[in-house]
Amino acid sequence: MPPYLGCFSDVGAMSHPNLLFIQVLSYQGPYVITPHSVMNPSPVTDQPLSALVYHALSSVLGGSRLSASVVLQRSDLWKPRLRVRSQLTNLQRDMAEELLPPASISSSELKLTALVISHAILNPYKTIYFPYPQWGYISDPATFLDVHGRVLVWYLPGIMPLARVECLNEIHLPLKDSLVKCSKAGGQSQRRFGHKHVPEEDGNQKFGHGRLMNSPATFQQAHNVIPHVLWEHFWRLIDPQRLEDKVYESSSLKKQVVRQWLKDISYAEEFWNTIADIVLPDLAQVGRDAISAKADWVITQPPCPIRWPSIYLGIDVIVNQETPPHLDQASAPSLLSLVPGTMVFLAGKLLTHSVPKWEKGERIALAHYMKDAVHNRFGLARPAFTQQKHLLGKFLQT
Repeated sequence: MPPYLGCFSDVGAMSHPNLLFIQVLSYQGPYVITPHSVMNPSPVTDQPLSALVYHALSSVLGGSRLSASVVLQRSDLWKPRLRVRSQLTNLQRDMAEELLPPASISSSELKLTALVISHAILNPYKTIYFPYPQWGYISDPATFLDVHGRVLVWYLPGIMPLARVECLNEIHLPLKDSLVKCSKAGGQSQRRFGHKHVPEEDGNQKFGHGRLMNSPATFQQAHNVIPHVLWEHFWRLIDPQRLEDKVYESSSLKKQVVRQWLKDISYAEEFWNTIADIVLPDLAQVGRDAISAKADWVITQPPCPIRWPSIYLGIDVIVNQETPPHLDQASAPSLLSLVPGTMVFLAGKLLTHSVPKWEKGERIALAHYMKDAVHNRFGLARPAFTQQKHLLGKFLQT
């Protein structure tokens, strides 16, 4: 069975999506992030995130004469986008000095998330595959669509306030000695892991460097970065993952420090799951089905099985590393600004993605991904792409 997004000769030949989710936590240097006190934090709200997104969009699209039967361009949505942009700017200003609860999501954070998602929906970049699009530098929340209106990328900068970024940064400090390090030497491990990034101002790194791969259900074979699409097919022929192979928890989950990290970050992972429910509902449901099914398939080893907080079967912690362009398939490089608190969902089998050299500060990235072979083992069907008409259809004419 081919991967979620395999080779295609034209737009209509694409298979179903495996949208990689990347959360950028830390980029210190030009940004000054001060730990916030837990006194008088913003209250936590019971209002669902989906209701907040619905309200944000309905308030700016009510009475619109636009039609959901065509793929809308950025120029079609500029007026409602400006209104949401104004609301987002005002909220960010009000939250600048706000105190946040240390292990839960506040009402202001929910509102911020809803406005960032709404702005991305109203800021669609439509592309064809050849030639590569020339969009320039993009710093506002956006979606990237194919010619049929299928969402290939969700770009959500600023979806987490800097105070929350700082809280999550501290959770990752205990993992420093568990990171798998790799030298700058060549070879397969270098292509897989990239190499250490040394900040220009000094060579000292508070969070260390390296990568930690975590999964509650995986075959005993590492994910490989293949430099060319032809090599990908060759690799599958010589080293396939068979449906009769056993499924295990990753060895990293045996470490107490990793188990504590998962417990500490669970509140954020569960919130990120609700974001996926809105932006990628079909994929989120398949992820939940996989988590439910793993108990019948996964061979666990002491200590006891861990409670996995994410709908994704893989979470890689990547600290201070420049990552070379991945396979997934040759395509245009990303032009997205990875500021602190950025969330990106992208079709990693379709779009080349990498972490190039940066200038100052440290960076922590959490790469979340589905495991197609494991889903096949569990007998789960692939999800469909989210389409623009699904996001806007309830507000527009049909």
